[in-house]
Amino acid sequence: MDLEGLSLLEPELMRVNQHIERLSQSQNPSMQKILQWVLQARGKQLRPVLTLLFAKLAGKQTDATESAAVIEICHTASLLHDDVIDAAELRRGQLSVQKKFGREMAIYAGDFMIFSAISRTTLVNKPWYRELFGNLEILCDGEVEQFDNRFNTEISEEQYLRNIVGKTCSVFRIACLAGAYEGNCNKAERQAAEHYAESLGLAFQLRDDLMDFIATDTDTAKNVHQDFCCGYFTLPAIHTFAYPNCGELLRKIAADLQSGMRCREEATAEISKLIEDADGYGYTMRLISGYCEEAIRALDVYRNSEAKHCLKRIAESVREGAEYLMDNCLC
Repeated sequence: MDLEGLSLLEPELMRVNQHIERLSQSQNPSMQKILQWVLQARGKQLRPVLTLLFAKLAGKQTDATESAAVIEICHTASLLHDDVIDAAELRRGQLSVQKKFGREMAIYAGDFMIFSAISRTTLVNKPWYRELFGNLEILCDGEVEQFDNRFNTEISEEQYLRNIVGKTCSVFRIACLAGAYEGNCNKAERQAAEHYAESLGLAFQLRDDLMDFIATDTDTAKNVHQDFCCGYFTLPAIHTFAYPNCGELLRKIAADLQSGMRCREEATAEISKLIEDADGYGYTMRLISGYCEEAIRALDVYRNSEAKHCLKRIAESVREGAEYLMDNCLC
């Protein structure tokens, strides 16, 4: 996510990463080797960016870098565990920890990162600190609810969006809220931060839903429809399940994939055609646009500033990324 204006955060992001390294040090050589592997691939660091930007909105000079670091550590640890569950081979452009070091070590490393951040941080008296763990509980509940609905072709759109609020929006929420607290925002501004976070998180996850239907140039059959074939039905499919004719045919494919009667390669083109005929992609795109607009409107309570402009551009970039997928990449 290369956004204009984010260069203003470069010195602070350097301090965020210094905090992450300080809070994620182990005296065990094997653990330290894994942590170094994890930390050499930083990712886009969107959540720290959100914390730092919201800390600037009220015009207060404050250091929110350790807050951003603790939130990013908890998020990264959750990804290590996700990769074990999903048997993911790649994470942030390199081999996942579970692939390189083993599933057991990935779990231990994720646990270590969370526990070390909790024990070493100086933030325990911050007003938002307890809310961090409340939101992490919501994250776990959202992941469990998603797993409970695996291969459930009757899952409703409302249920699915509730799952997103749990598993995706929760960390966005605490990232934005922590920044708003650190920046001395008032109650109305903190509520706006939560509204922005939830709207952005919904748009962000729905954009990822579209990405499950993208064919890569290197191996189309292997990569497309991975969530669907594993029984995790995202919004384009959920919308199609409720559509006459297309829904029944898509349910039949889902049942065949679950039972092993069909393979992913055989089903790819038919899945895409059914979702397209039911306007599943277009419907998802319209929701993404709507949530991005909601996120932008939530910023109205703040005075104009470079930080506000950057937050607006983040929401716009999510919509633009989804539009690019719709125009160029959908299989």
